[in-house]
Amino acid sequence: MDAKQNLYEIQMECFEVFKAQNSDNFDVTFDIDGKKLLAHKYKLSMNSPTFNSMLSERWISKNDSIKIENYGFEDFKRFLTFLYSGQCFLTDQNIFNMVDIAEFYGVKVFKKACDRYLSKMQYSSENVFQLFELSDKYSLERLKKSLNAFISKDFGSFIKSEGFQHLSKSVMKDIVASNQRTSTLEEFFEAVFKWAEIRAIEQQKSDETLYLNELIKEELAGISTIFKFDEMSLNFLIKFVAKKSFLFSGDEFSDILWTARNKPNVIIVDENGKTMKGVLNCVEMDKLCDAIDSQKNKSYDSYWRTSQPIPRVPSKIIKNDGIEWYLVYDSSGNLAVKRRSEICTNHYLLAELFAENGFLLRYHCKIYLNRYA
Repeated sequence: MDAKQNLYEIQMECFEVFKAQNSDNFDVTFDIDGKKLLAHKYKLSMNSPTFNSMLSERWISKNDSIKIENYGFEDFKRFLTFLYSGQCFLTDQNIFNMVDIAEFYGVKVFKKACDRYLSKMQYSSENVFQLFELSDKYSLERLKKSLNAFISKDFGSFIKSEGFQHLSKSVMKDIVASNQRTSTLEEFFEAVFKWAEIRAIEQQKSDETLYLNELIKEELAGISTIFKFDEMSLNFLIKFVAKKSFLFSGDEFSDILWTARNKPNVIIVDENGKTMKGVLNCVEMDKLCDAIDSQKNKSYDSYWRTSQPIPRVPSKIIKNDGIEWYLVYDSSGNLAVKRRSEICTNHYLLAELFAENGFLLRYHCKIYLNRYA
């Protein structure tokens, strides 16, 4: 006996009754925009805690109709159709209302269906900010993941856009937490600081007794601590972040500078000036830095010939599903750039690499060491 098929057929029979809308078969009536929609209390109450409360005997009798004022007839009918059939016609035009219905009536399965639809939508510079706010308001994790993947393709343009400066604090915090792997981390911090400064200036207009720096610090509370300052260049930390030292205690900023100074960066530049960057992490750092320095004017030919002895101590870096590119020593001790899928046991991982949008790994790529800047 196919239990799933049997259950499906029972559900479809119930759905056919719903579609027929014969008043003899229902015990609850909804009034939406002057139109009537009939349903079964038990069906709605089992699937929705909101309906369960709304349809209790304390609140409504059989002869009463329930007026729905927050949603249109077609949207509400589609929602009830989902409860009866598991199917719903979602569109870019109705999806915002449908998510709100799912949230209000507490139907998790329907909310997941909306989240899946939103995660597969076409995104653009026009709708991405509205969708970020939507994902935050309703905790839509699939949508958040898809949006972050979309903005990572041209993150530099995203953080420079006007819409970025109008994001809510909770959305900004999520974006900062999800994009610490960007190759433009310094530009990212500058953009977020500007966002906080704009918000602080607006607050100061209504109360001139407030100190701007304190307002900026308040806006960045819970956000600035997410940034990986130790992966920013020492030059940027001194020239930009040091001027915002009111964000940190003296000891905190001292630790940031010291850590950054002791973490050399590798930069790979393609023939169009696009970059790939990473922080070196190797037990034999001096040897590695010297090897990179020796190749600074040489072009990439599937590797840079350095013929270094492979360190006997295992690499500190572990291959991560979230990292696409790595700088490695190959089996001959040469420097090479490899995709995650190409990494094998003969490769010794030296750095996680983050490519700027449009970067091309070809023959003319050059490698440079950013030792203390």
